[in-house]
Parts: sequence; C-alpha cells; structure tokens
Amino acid sequence: MRDIPCNLKTRLDEVVDDAFGAGGFVGLATALVVDGEIAWFKGLGYSDLEKRSVPDRFTTSRVASITKTFTATSILRLRDAGMLELEDPLLLHVPEFTTARALAGTLEGVTIKRMLTHHSGLSTETPVPTWEKPEFPDAASILDALPDSEVVIPQDSQWKYSNFAFGLLGEVVHRLTGKPYTDYVASEILKPLGMEQTSFNVEDIRSGRMATGYLPALEPHGEVRLAPYAHMRGLSSAGQLHSNAHDLAKWIGFHTGAVKSDVLDGRTLDEMHRPVYLEPDWSRGQALGWRAMRRGYNVYLEHGGGIHGYSSQVLFNKPSRVGAITLSNVWPPVGMSDLAAALMDAALDELEDTALPPEPPAPETSLPDGIEEFMGGYFAEPYMAVELLGTGASLAMRPVGRDTNRLHAPCDLAADSKDGGVKLRVVNGRGAGETLDFRRRDDGEIDGFLLGGFYYRRTD
Repeated sequence: MRDIPCNLKTRLDEVVDDAFGAGGFVGLATALVVDGEIAWFKGLGYSDLEKRSVPDRFTTSRVASITKTFTATSILRLRDAGMLELEDPLLLHVPEFTTARALAGTLEGVTIKRMLTHHSGLSTETPVPTWEKPEFPDAASILDALPDSEVVIPQDSQWKYSNFAFGLLGEVVHRLTGKPYTDYVASEILKPLGMEQTSFNVEDIRSGRMATGYLPALEPHGEVRLAPYAHMRGLSSAGQLHSNAHDLAKWIGFHTGAVKSDVLDGRTLDEMHRPVYLEPDWSRGQALGWRAMRRGYNVYLEHGGGIHGYSSQVLFNKPSRVGAITLSNVWPPVGMSDLAAALMDAALDELEDTALPPEPPAPETSLPDGIEEFMGGYFAEPYMAVELLGTGASLAMRPVGRDTNRLHAPCDLAADSKDGGVKLRVVNGRGAGETLDFRRRDDGEIDGFLLGGFYYRRTD
C-alpha cells in the first residue's frame, strides 16, 4: 500500500467527519485509492444497528448503478472481439425491439453507443412495474412488454438516464455470448481482476460481511427503517452488483491503468473514458458508461448508485491514478458524489507535488535489428528539431530545444520489421498512424524522413 502524507490523512478525516456529522447516514465507508490500492480508509457509524458493527474495507454493500460500468466494459469487450459495433441499432441484436413505439426519434436511432451514453431517448424504466413494489421483472417480462415500451425524446436531444437501456444491453451480452449476463461478467471481468468479493447474488457474500440497508426516517428525529431487498432480475445489468471498498479499489485501479489486465486494452479504456457528449457549460460530460466531471483543472470520471438501503459512489482521476470510494447503507443518498469529489480534491491538492510511482516496466523485449541507424537528430523547417530515441523496448521522437516548433513531437513510435527492413510508425499526437518515410543518399546513408508533408533532414 502506498504511503500518503500525514497531513493528507488528517484532511481526509476532516472531510469525512464533517459529512457524517451533517447527518443522514447510518454507516459510511470511505476510501482513497492510489495505484489500485487503498491508501486511506475510514468507516463511521454502523453497518448494522443491532450488532453495532463499524464498516470496514470488506463490508459489502449493494453498489446499484455502478454495475453499469461493468456492463459498458462487457459491451466494449464484445466490440473488440468483433461481435458488435457501437453504432449498431439495438434492433439488430434484439429484433423484438421493432415492436416498440417511437413517440419521438426513431427505433433505428436507438444504438448501442447511445444506450451506453444515455442519449438513446428511451424511457427511464421498462413499462413493467419495478420500483413501486419493489419487485423487478425478469428478462422475458421485459421483452414481452416491448410493444408498450417507448422512445420518448429524440436521440441526442439531451442526456436522459435509462435503466431500461442498460437492462437491454445485458440482453445483448446474453445473446452474443450464449451466457447469462451475470455469468459473463463474473467469468470475464470479476475473476480476471481478482474481485472475489463482488457478486450479483447476496447469498454469495460471506456471512457477517453484508451491511444492513436502511431507509430514512419518515419524520424528523424518527428512526430509520429496514429497507426491503429486491433482486433486479432482468435489470441486473443496470444495478444488481454487491461489492466493497477492497474490490472497488481494484476496479478503479484497472480503469486508471494501475492494474494491468487483458479485460480491455489501453486504447479501449481511453476510448471508454473519453466524453462523447458535453454539457453546454462543459462542466460535465458523458463517456461510455462513465460520467465525467470537471473540478477546477481536474477531470474526474465517476458513477454512483442508489437502491433500497444503499448508496454508493466511485470516482477517479486517470492521470494521477487516484480514486475515491464512498459506500453508505441508507438510501436516498446524502451528498455521496460531493463527498467523493471532496476527498479527491483534497488528495490531488496534497499530492500534486508528490511524484507518483513510475509506470510498470516495459516487457523485456528488444527492438528490431537495424533500428539503431535511424536514431539521432533531425531538423525540418520552420524550426523543428527532433531526436529519435530508443530505450529498451520503447521508441520515441522528442523535441530538441525549448523554442523548437512541436508540430510532430513529442510522440511515441512503433517499429515493425517488414520485407527485411524496418518501418517506423507514429503512435500518438498529430502524426498518429502515419509512417516516417525515410530517404537515403547515394552512399546508402540516411538523409532524412518525410512526415506529414514536412521533410526532416538528418543533423548528426
């Protein structure tokens, strides 16, 4: 576990104490995550009023709509496997959706991508009774009710949260994989990430670890009430997971890149975290499954959850690999998002001058034979001085000099052996995807390379 400064621990304690003291909580579990591990934890109140048990990092809660981030991850895994495209209309994978009604927009406009970003125009819930009982329908009942289901606003007209959409995304996962959605997530996401204490079934939670859920008192100074428990069944992909701070730290670590896994590759994670839609004031945005929030100069990716007896929030800042978790055993939530954001604000304020641990070392592989002759300095007009560098298995183009024009550098390079030679390709930045077209003089020595219409002549 990474150590953090004592003054930061004090600040975090104060933030949580103030929030808890404001009232509305029964029990509260809070954690700061650095590089995929819990660097600070505090539990207040009681996870069960009768037992007087204090929440710890292994105390398990229903995390409700945080489940949607696992559903989005599942969909992107299937996209990367070539089993769907994000622009696919839902009716391509669930043909029964052709019976639904479009009061606005179109049925064809309900695409996988819009469903992931809450811009599909679908109603918030299926027409089958859900929250009022509380009792959630099975998948068959949801599909049977599609003729009564509606697209209620035009696609892309505004952000409209939809549990219904994510329930249908779970059906897409089921149909494409041949597995129940819950089994797919358990085997393809939870198990590889070592999230052994996270489950869709409350029966799987170790005895004594499950927090008891409560509803607020009906009158001032009254007593909280035991919350009912209802399995989400056909809407499991919208909010059925149970988890704790220990496991959610791994989930944050995976999404910040601190925990390496082949669940998704780095490029897909970057795509998942990139806002697809922005609010008019740019303070918030919607990414694929995650909500983006700007606080000063920092951008946090977050998702919360609320279901009978439980409130939750996870939030992280990807560049710093820092995240926050808040779990409460009362619902509706009491400022869970604000609390998690306040923990993050305090952490990044204190850690901004503290160097984070370096990225894990690159695999022990070597660069292609013959790469050395390309390394060195190059210059192009108007005043673009660069150097090609190779260290271990890494290749890069770096600017030389403070005043050089940084049109193409800095960037990373990839080397491919082809037809007995070596080919260099730009990985990121302005020239991403383009190759360095090297030219040689009559004596066979390298004269320079052409990139993006500019000729870089060798200088050394």
